[in-house]
Amino acid sequence: MKKLAISNQKGGVGKTTIAVHIALQAYKMGHKVLFIDIDTQANSSLFFEHYLENNQEQMGNAASLPTVSLFEENSDLSAFDDQRFGLLYSTNDLASVLGNPDIDIAVWANNLQKLDDKFDICVIDTPPTLAISQIAAMVVADYVLSPIELSTYSVQGAINLITTMNNIKDDYNPNLLFLGLLPSRVNKNNNRQLSILAELKNEYNHLLYPNDLMLLERQAFADTSALNLPVWEIQEHAARKVAAKSRPVFTDIVNRMIGDKK
Repeated sequence: MKKLAISNQKGGVGKTTIAVHIALQAYKMGHKVLFIDIDTQANSSLFFEHYLENNQEQMGNAASLPTVSLFEENSDLSAFDDQRFGLLYSTNDLASVLGNPDIDIAVWANNLQKLDDKFDICVIDTPPTLAISQIAAMVVADYVLSPIELSTYSVQGAINLITTMNNIKDDYNPNLLFLGLLPSRVNKNNNRQLSILAELKNEYNHLLYPNDLMLLERQAFADTSALNLPVWEIQEHAARKVAAKSRPVFTDIVNRMIGDKK
């Protein structure tokens, strides 16, 4: 199971939207997918609560357990046996578990290891702050993807994240790979954004997601959270156009994980 942490230390960059789209695209490609929401805001949990309930025909009886179960010793994870999609959802008690000074990350890592042969891909949605949940995700991840809005503060948040990631790589997870900074909510008519993108390419081109791939600012992405649907399942014509341009980005991310032999 290849594990991807979606992380940034700045909110409002479309992190959760990107996380759920990667997971659903991987599922559509025929992969067995585990989604973990380790963000106490629980936005992706709410999305999947509605989506799985309303799409049982295509998603099957997907199994779900609270994320806190991964921090419990001898946790029963048999619900995920023979499943094509699994969800670990955020609950009210997640904050207290993550805030416990005696939290044992080894328990979290060992429980996830038990699921290695049950799924092909695991997507972990993390909070937009440097906290134990973001660190825990990177300790177990194979990859990190950092969505980035083209603003000064967001760029700084991404740079801070890379520093954190490199420290974790040095101390705990030497095989951790950075897929790149993925420009999100890009408005190609915004000169300020285009200027920041040019600066990024000049100074940090080696950190940007390959092949100039990015996600454009579109109303259809905002609608996904209200409708609890991926953009390609929204019926409006404008949404179908957005899906045609954005879906190859999600496909590329999945293929980079699955195709990498590490």
